Amino acid sequence: MQFVAIPSLTSGTRTYIGTVTDDGVSGGPYQVSVRVTTTNGKITRVQDNGTEGSIDDASDHAFWSGYGIMNSDYGMPAILRGKTLYDLLDMHIVPGDPEHTTEEIDAVSGATVWANAVRYAAIAALRSAPVSKSESTVLAPTLTEQTCVPNASYKYIDVAMNADDDTTIRYTLDGTDPTADSTKAASIGRSGDIGVRLSADPTNHPSGQVIEVRAAAFAKDGTHSDVVRQFYVFANPLKNAAYTAIYSGVSAEADGITATIVTESPNYDNYNYITSLKLDSAHSEQYADFLPELFSRIYLAQTTEGVKPIEGHEQESQAVLSAVQAALNQALTASKPTLTVSPEKTTYANADEVTVTLDCPTNGAEIYYTVDNSTTMTGSTLSDPTRTGIKYENPLSVSIRDIAGGKLYIRAAAKKDGKWSGIVRKDLTFAKGVKENAFVVDGKNYQSWSAASAAVKEGGTIVLNDDVQLTEEDKLPDVACTIRSADGETKYRLSGSPMTMNADLTLSNISYALGNLYANGHNLKISNDVETAWSWTGYNLYAGSTAESTAADTQHISVQAGDFAVIASGRGSTTHKADVDVAVGGSAEVELAGAYMGATLDGNVTFHVADGVKLNQFLGEQSGGSITGNLTLQINGTPTLKSYNPTYKASVNKGSFGTLDLTDAAANFITANRDKFTGFATTVMPTA
Repeated sequence: MQFVAIPSLTSGTRTYIGTVTDDGVSGGPYQVSVRVTTTNGKITRVQDNGTEGSIDDASDHAFWSGYGIMNSDYGMPAILRGKTLYDLLDMHIVPGDPEHTTEEIDAVSGATVWANAVRYAAIAALRSAPVSKSESTVLAPTLTEQTCVPNASYKYIDVAMNADDDTTIRYTLDGTDPTADSTKAASIGRSGDIGVRLSADPTNHPSGQVIEVRAAAFAKDGTHSDVVRQFYVFANPLKNAAYTAIYSGVSAEADGITATIVTESPNYDNYNYITSLKLDSAHSEQYADFLPELFSRIYLAQTTEGVKPIEGHEQESQAVLSAVQAALNQALTASKPTLTVSPEKTTYANADEVTVTLDCPTNGAEIYYTVDNSTTMTGSTLSDPTRTGIKYENPLSVSIRDIAGGKLYIRAAAKKDGKWSGIVRKDLTFAKGVKENAFVVDGKNYQSWSAASAAVKEGGTIVLNDDVQLTEEDKLPDVACTIRSADGETKYRLSGSPMTMNADLTLSNISYALGNLYANGHNLKISNDVETAWSWTGYNLYAGSTAESTAADTQHISVQAGDFAVIASGRGSTTHKADVDVAVGGSAEVELAGAYMGATLDGNVTFHVADGVKLNQFLGEQSGGSITGNLTLQINGTPTLKSYNPTYKASVNKGSFGTLDLTDAAANFITANRDKFTGFATTVMPTA
């Protein structure tokens, strides 16, 4: 029989650490370690001190975590709360024992094994010397563990704070100790936790920042707990090197200290960060006073290089830095190379030569690259520069070398000490080349769009003899003219980047495949022999532009064929000063809008919808859009309306606005569809 001496109850707050070896349920043995806090000799808090991280068996982990052995609300921390060492020695953890129902854990034997392991570890703790002590009788709050996240505007850290229910937690962020007048912990997020939300501020802190949170619990009688400190970091990725992702962590030892680091990509963008730093339990306790601050400096720098030791702990800091760097070396690799092209374009002309320059900030790194050509590659898998790459020596010149146009896919990676960086990629799009007589103006052949556009005269015509893909450097003619395909059955395709008109324009007998077309205050006519090529995104015709725009007189937009969205304003937050008259007829299929989202049409707008048109949508004012003048929608004959989820509304922003003119609409159309048009202040009906 062994007799155990029971120490007398202590005053104030004490913290103890206890460790026992337990076989667990199936995986063990494990070092079960707990941190026990007492107030006036009675347990007020029991915390895991590294056990969970060492449990490698799924079944054992399920008991520890899944069955809630360490759950603060109903697990062992709750059961042991308020008990003394004598109580722990006397209690039994026996599931189903009617004499100990308040101490019941679970009717599963495995839970009993783990519960007793926690009890034994707590007994070992209370029989040892405290690792910290204070005369305060108010339990200090706990804070969310130190963490590091990217220094991006959308990133934040929720610092959850927990203390006794009859206390109030107050905190500071300026490095001073909290007082009874300091900010009170408030609700954060949707979790129900209280604390403070810390947000990244890359504008004012482009190099990242460390935020020190100090918190204390205040009782109703004015007494308070000891102040607890924790550091939270918003960091940028390492600049002159990089880390491979090691989500499970990697450890290394230096000077008897074992450091474990975790590197991962929180943004899933191939930029890896140090997100976790830990030392072995012995040194974690030994260096507890300065370790969080030292770690915060490493997180901010994302390396140990240049990190200053903590004042008063210079020698210990250097030992920790050495151990951390030894672990980091296992994840260290070259930075992703930078890939720049000159000139930089969205779409290149077919004959363009492009200079590609590669660089890597990591000294001694080698760069390897691949170039895939969409016109010659087999399959859809791009070459891997880490396997088949060519070593980069000097800037290289690339071109599509195919009149049909296409894409070049450039990929590159850097290597140092046998480790590869992430892969960087750049796609270059080349427009289709054209025949020598691709353009005809006044009987003269041109192979260059710019030459043809410059040659056409007021009222003239540019005739297409080939499919044309315009680039961002191309522009539409400066004089009123027509663009059409040569006579015959072929409708040549006009495609390319969004374009802005510089004069009145008529499009005839073409296959339309441009991006957004901005009339910019000029008249636009889409003739009845135009067809629109299939598109995922559709085609938008704007009366205005991407900037402020003005029409000299009433601006006319006529669409007699094709599938278009026609908007009487400009795009975005622009203002288009004009009276706009929009006429749709023939075989046209359209969506109509007076003012685009956030845009202003400073003037009047009238829409004429002819018999037989497919009208799929009408919004006089889209969300945030505004028409300063009058809005009129005039229906003629029997247009076809959308059969499902139709929207025909005068304004999203106003209860009633504009005029619906049904004077020339067919009677059967009015009967069947009048109620589908909503929000109009006035409806004009036929006089008969």
